[in-house]
Amino acid sequence: MRKLYVIAGLAVLGMVAMTAAAGAEEMPTGHTVYLEMKCNMCHAVSSAGIEAKTKSEKMKGPDLVNLAGHESLADAGALAKYIKQETELNGAEHKKGFKGTDEELQALVDWLLEQKAEG
Repeated sequence: MRKLYVIAGLAVLGMVAMTAAAGAEEMPTGHTVYLEMKCNMCHAVSSAGIEAKTKSEKMKGPDLVNLAGHESLADAGALAKYIKQETELNGAEHKKGFKGTDEELQALVDWLLEQKAEG
């Protein structure tokens, strides 16, 4: 009977570990969200070695380094609202509305606010 309890206990621990690992995999990183949402089509993040893919200067957005130093976007909530097209910056909306989840948006905003120019 004791063996049965030990085996059952190990099975439960294994399922808990697998569930925790699966949950950890689901949490997106800001870098991953940035690339999956194709933000790099218009924006560079030079601190992360990411260049904008568009060659058109008309379509190219700013490099997203040092957003934390930008008065209007330093707050995570303000940046999230701008990315979701819920607010304007200098009289203009973000060109493309964010289509991801709230968790993905939070990961993206946190990551962007961490990006600082080297030097």
